Amino acid sequence: MSQKFTGAAATPHSAATAAAHTAFANGGNAVDAALAAAAMLTVVYPNQCTIGGDVIAMVGSDNRNVTVVNGSGRSARSLNPADYAGADGFVPVSGAKSVTVPGLLGAWEVLAETWGMLPLSEALLPAASAAAAGVPVAPGVARDLIREEHLLAQDPGCREVFFRDGALLREGETLKLDRLAETLAAIAEHGTEVFYRGSIGRSIVETLRGQGGDLTLDDFAAYEATVETPVSVMFAGSEYLSAAGNSQGTFFLQGLAALNVVAQELGHVPDPDGAEAGIVASVLAAAAKDRDRYLGDPEHTEIPVAGLLSAKSAEALALGAIAGKEPASSHGRAYGRRTGDTVAIVTADSDGNWVSLIQSAFHAFGSCVVDPATGVLLHNRGASFSLTQGAANELAPGRKPAHTLMPVLVRRDGQLIGAHGTMGGRAQPQVHTHLALNLALGMSPAEATARPRWIVGQMEAGAAAPDDATTISVEHGVSTTAVLNLLDAGFHTKELEALDDAAGHLQVVRQEETPGAFAVGSDPRSDGLSIASQRPTSDGK
Repeated sequence: MSQKFTGAAATPHSAATAAAHTAFANGGNAVDAALAAAAMLTVVYPNQCTIGGDVIAMVGSDNRNVTVVNGSGRSARSLNPADYAGADGFVPVSGAKSVTVPGLLGAWEVLAETWGMLPLSEALLPAASAAAAGVPVAPGVARDLIREEHLLAQDPGCREVFFRDGALLREGETLKLDRLAETLAAIAEHGTEVFYRGSIGRSIVETLRGQGGDLTLDDFAAYEATVETPVSVMFAGSEYLSAAGNSQGTFFLQGLAALNVVAQELGHVPDPDGAEAGIVASVLAAAAKDRDRYLGDPEHTEIPVAGLLSAKSAEALALGAIAGKEPASSHGRAYGRRTGDTVAIVTADSDGNWVSLIQSAFHAFGSCVVDPATGVLLHNRGASFSLTQGAANELAPGRKPAHTLMPVLVRRDGQLIGAHGTMGGRAQPQVHTHLALNLALGMSPAEATARPRWIVGQMEAGAAAPDDATTISVEHGVSTTAVLNLLDAGFHTKELEALDDAAGHLQVVRQEETPGAFAVGSDPRSDGLSIASQRPTSDGK
């Protein structure tokens, strides 16, 4: 008797979710569906992701085993950090010097070859067709085009792609990506070798070096995605897993472990939209401070993961927050209102495969550099490096930057039950924490993703001002009780609009009690869609 194959996907754009559905229908599993969606998103959401960017993904197979695929690239091996100080004393936020080796395609290849049922070309070709035919400019893309117009207009490749007859593309107009379509088709035919060691990489390097960048084809050729072991903590009876290494996933788990202690001390799960909002915010602010202190390339800096996730650390952080310890004020780098940055894709199938995949351009449209010959937009991940000597995230030759990308999977009693993902820059751990708390309070994925939330400090890719760690951006709709509690805890607040981009875009798939059935949620802050899909059995029924 044949079995039906069921799957679920949630992404921030309906075209990407449809691509995932098609992959399931064509015999693919959760990995194939995630890759199909990921490829489509590089076409419909160029403000948020690109094949010239990075990705960090987590795959759960057989409902148990979980692996991280880290697709983050390195800085140029020949660079001199002294050449990277911009007028503000920081690494440039845009332009060729903000670009590190794009790691996305190499990681996609590892995912397809290790866990997929379909070749990577099956994900790339539909995206290539969409790029050639043209896609409507989505509302989020249109907003970011307006915000970044001054930077996009400075780059010849960006002007060719995002302007028509000298005018910026507007919402609903057709975005045609002919060069990118050719590039995606070439990679589908020849593999990622043509990107990292062939003509596509060579063209990108020539463009970057022509604009003052230091990356070489040797830097591209040396790139390899890494397969890593996740880290985890317990919260509300479930095991939450995320990436370690140069990902900020460790610091999400640090805060969640502390909130598990808070729940035990209070006798109930703290409500971020209720009387415990100040406690939750204090925990999140402390974890963010540790992230800024410790996170960098683990090959060159010591990240005390075991200590940060220890029971002793969790108890100290929790008890300090309950006691009303004042949040520490610290200023980060002010980027201004730059949005976009990241997309999250989550999928699952009835064979026990689960995927949380997060990919990005970093800031909106990344470096705002497009290689004219290949149509590849380059990210600006290098902008996150520090020029402070001795800093954990110090810029140096051949280093990975501290990364905001952090996939999340959830297990209960040894079985995988959830895949979570979000955009949100530095706020990703906080957005994930809101989700975890809301789910533990009994909400469905749809309810948990739509609930109003607040963010501590600067998001980095979406902050309106150089806020410090005591400023909380509060969405319209957050309860008065929560706002007053945040103020009582020593924070300052400012209001966001309802369902504001600055509060992240959550995507969620959760296992329901019925085997093979999934509950899904796509954040109403995005242009997204979540589906459960089914393919025919082998006998056609």
